[in-house]
Amino acid sequence: MKDGPSEDRRLPLFPLPDVVHFPRTELRLDVRDPRYQRLIRDIVEKDEEARCIGIVLLKPGWDHDGAGRPEIFPGGTAGRVMDAELLPNGCSSVVLHGEFRFELRREILHEPYREGVVHPVAEPWLNERDAGIVAVRGGIVDLLRRLAAELGESFPVAAEEAEQLSKGCAFEELVNCVAAQLDLPPLRKLQLLHETIPERGLSVLSILRSRQRVVDLLRPFCHLSTKSHLN
Repeated sequence: MKDGPSEDRRLPLFPLPDVVHFPRTELRLDVRDPRYQRLIRDIVEKDEEARCIGIVLLKPGWDHDGAGRPEIFPGGTAGRVMDAELLPNGCSSVVLHGEFRFELRREILHEPYREGVVHPVAEPWLNERDAGIVAVRGGIVDLLRRLAAELGESFPVAAEEAEQLSKGCAFEELVNCVAAQLDLPPLRKLQLLHETIPERGLSVLSILRSRQRVVDLLRPFCHLSTKSHLN
């Protein structure tokens, strides 16, 4: 959602303990909780334009048995349901596409699942040819390729995907796809989500540079891992 007027809207909320969804990325959910199976059934009955779910992060200390109404952070991403499979056992498999990030204005008392009034956050227009954007994009792509090649399966972005991201996708999509896949604590990802796209791009670049520095420092000792039987 780019700059412009945006109105509050009502969304069903799907709280998760360790997942932060980013706009312009896909998120697959396997839904087992009966309350949220009801949410999915309700959503698929709506018109396509109304099939959005607000993905929000649970605050630390949430109750593992699912009882009560655990606290959530007041911001998240609205995801449009692109595919939903209602399984014979009552569970659901859902694919969401991130549409926009939002601020949670207030929750609505509703059963069996949670709902809220959210305010979409307008994103600034970006000039993809701006020298700063071009430089950050180039740095991210270069580091993705290097880390994927050197770390292989231990790096969350595969080499093939790094190549795909380097070819023609928008800056926002590149930054958000990398942010979504990096193995970071949920609260760090939530911080990234709250940043503007240019700020998020710089943060992602900084994170990748830190990873590369660690790899460079450890490279002289990598040969020792092949001689672990001598330790």
